Amino acid sequence: MLVFSQKADDNIAALVKAIDGVQKNNDKLGTVLVGVSGVEAADLEKLQDTHKLTTPLTISVQADGPKNYKLNKEAAVTVLVYKRGGAIHKNFAFKDTKAAADKAKDIAEAAEDALKDAKK
Repeated sequence: MLVFSQKADDNIAALVKAIDGVQKNNDKLGTVLVGVSGVEAADLEKLQDTHKLTTPLTISVQADGPKNYKLNKEAAVTVLVYKRGGAIHKNFAFKDTKAAADKAKDIAEAAEDALKDAKK
């Protein structure tokens, strides 16, 4: 799962914590939060120090994220849930981080569904 975020705030932490809950019981789920569009390493370090997240946090080398992902610049948060083999199982895009945090449960469920499909 890839989470691209234009902000590093408490709402993003809530989303990542929901994903961490799935990750802790499913070692096959690989997740990374990628900061884009001005998110700095210091922002993610503060987020990590404050919330003790287990999901790796990193910064995109390309300011707006990898070009081949064609991320919508209007979406503050984009979540891509992959199945084994690389096919996208589900994607989510949110105008702000609060909307993403509000759907954290749905995103975690999508990750669990993708893992169930991988076990078949």
